[in-house]
Amino acid sequence: MALAGSKVTERVLVVDDDEPLARVMARTLRSRGFECDVALTAAEARGLFETGDYAVALLDVRLPDESGYGLLEELRSTRPDTAVVMISGVDDAELGKAALEHGAFAYHVKPVGATQLYLLVVNNLRRRSLELDNRANLDRLEGLVAERMEQMQRAAELQAGMLPVSPFKENGFEVAAHLIAAREISGDFYDWYRAGGDRIAVTLGDVMGKGLPASLMMATARAALRGVAGVAPLEAGVRQAADVMSAALEVNHAYVTVFHCTFDPRTGQLDYVDAGHGHARLLRGAKGQELLPHRSAPIGIFPDTQFVAGSVSLEPGDSLVVFSDGLLDLRPDLATKEVQLPYEARRAGTAQEMVDILAHGGRDKELFDDVTVLALRRL
Repeated sequence: MALAGSKVTERVLVVDDDEPLARVMARTLRSRGFECDVALTAAEARGLFETGDYAVALLDVRLPDESGYGLLEELRSTRPDTAVVMISGVDDAELGKAALEHGAFAYHVKPVGATQLYLLVVNNLRRRSLELDNRANLDRLEGLVAERMEQMQRAAELQAGMLPVSPFKENGFEVAAHLIAAREISGDFYDWYRAGGDRIAVTLGDVMGKGLPASLMMATARAALRGVAGVAPLEAGVRQAADVMSAALEVNHAYVTVFHCTFDPRTGQLDYVDAGHGHARLLRGAKGQELLPHRSAPIGIFPDTQFVAGSVSLEPGDSLVVFSDGLLDLRPDLATKEVQLPYEARRAGTAQEMVDILAHGGRDKELFDDVTVLALRRL
């Protein structure tokens, strides 16, 4: 902008079929330090724009070869960085309104005095500068958002890759899970893997919080529990895993609720530790339902927590169902532990069908918490 102390000379184009007036306006602006060209027609203006850009265009409403409004619309489309100011010999509010609606920065009525012309250009240069800055900031912000979305998508894909493929079926049992994240990535997790001999370890965990911090803690909790596979008794393994998690949980002021168990499909014996989770149901066939009585505090709440293990036996046709508290948003009735699971879930033909029924509707509504359901069935 051509102001005192400025090192940048802005280019201005005067488009007006009144040649003497156009020359006077150009001379006035040059005397103020601007670089200024003159076009007497819309065609001449297009030719000058092809040779370079202009910061400001002072455009007459009436040109000999076409309406100034047509050229205005064209410039707003092809030269969005140019501040177009309409100048007219007609003092008409409707014409001024139409100019602004077509994208003009301003509308002024002739005659325009030397000082008024200078201030008109300066003020619209300042507005242009602000708009360019705002546009650049918006572009940067959109770029950051796009980058974050891409990173979150990659994180979600990585997290999904850490979860075992559902369902998993072998001789004597099947296990399945259904997880719906409230955000791009989840603080819930489920897992199953060999735990020594013929036993299989099954876990459902829920990290306090949501988003990236919770997902990082989820990965830590999963790795810690996998690291103690085969440690006996079960509660000793959970204690070791809790020790591994403790530093990360303390730094993040977080805790984890976990239901962790091992199952022997030959005998049906299931040993479990419920560390503050509380949402487990034992289905006896399609009719009976039991709660698991033994519970401990969540991991990360108290440094000296003593974890207590329980043991139950699954008969053929029995199922263990565990879910995160996010399911209560979909099925508030399950907050009352004595309430039976829905009939259609208890009568499901497979473990996968069971968890899908329980989580039904979670993808159709805005969730406030992650929803995870896991089912282990003895065949």
